[in-house]
Amino acid sequence: MERAGTALVTGGARGIGRAVCVAIAPRHERVAIVYRGNEAAASEAAELVRAQGTAPLLIKADIADPAAAAAAVEEAAAAGGAGLDVLVHCAGAATTWKPVRDIAPAQWNDMIDVDLNGFFNVVSPALRIMHAAKRGAIVAVTSISARSASPRSAQSAAAKAGVEAMVRVIAREEGRYGIRANAVAAGLTNTDQGRDAMHHWGEEMTARVLAQAAIPRIGTAEEVAQVVAFLASPAASYVTGRVLAADGGQFISA
Repeated sequence: MERAGTALVTGGARGIGRAVCVAIAPRHERVAIVYRGNEAAASEAAELVRAQGTAPLLIKADIADPAAAAAAVEEAAAAGGAGLDVLVHCAGAATTWKPVRDIAPAQWNDMIDVDLNGFFNVVSPALRIMHAAKRGAIVAVTSISARSASPRSAQSAAAKAGVEAMVRVIAREEGRYGIRANAVAAGLTNTDQGRDAMHHWGEEMTARVLAQAAIPRIGTAEEVAQVVAFLASPAASYVTGRVLAADGGQFISA
């Protein structure tokens, strides 16, 4: 299998982001792992990528900072002089699990800055590179919270819905230039954030959520990553502007 050049993954040190780095590594010469602060986790992710015969590139950056995000994209694109073939946005902040009336402005901004503004901060410079090359694939990892309207999830719902809207607009704008954009809406997944959700829901609600799902169990980061890897690959060359749920049928009505 011929390998593409560079893929960049935000939030690539842990959780779904790390699983994505591993899943897409066999198709790329290098994977740029963008992380905010966990050096140990980032190093572990890099070793997993290297084990796939792919060169990892660790980039420490706070994507809520537009300048830092743009610099991270430029550094990834310059690696090997190969440009940027794939961008996967997995970075996400933790929600506060409060009703809207109790969310402080600073708490609201913390999540919007990483999840929604962070996506803009990386996708805008990435698109300029891809547009010039007339090729590229973008995948954003979102959440079924964007549509499920679960209580105390307003921060996540608003941020992820905004990302999904941007994905659809990008698909319209850039499809004629060889660029695809899609999203994967993750359901309850066995990650730090998924476990945090279950903690706040409590055992009874968690059991009820799982019992109502078509596949009544918690998903894994690797299962979500495989869907991301498909959308980022040539196998999905005729798929764009779509939000594909990887949720075990937790929100099957949509």
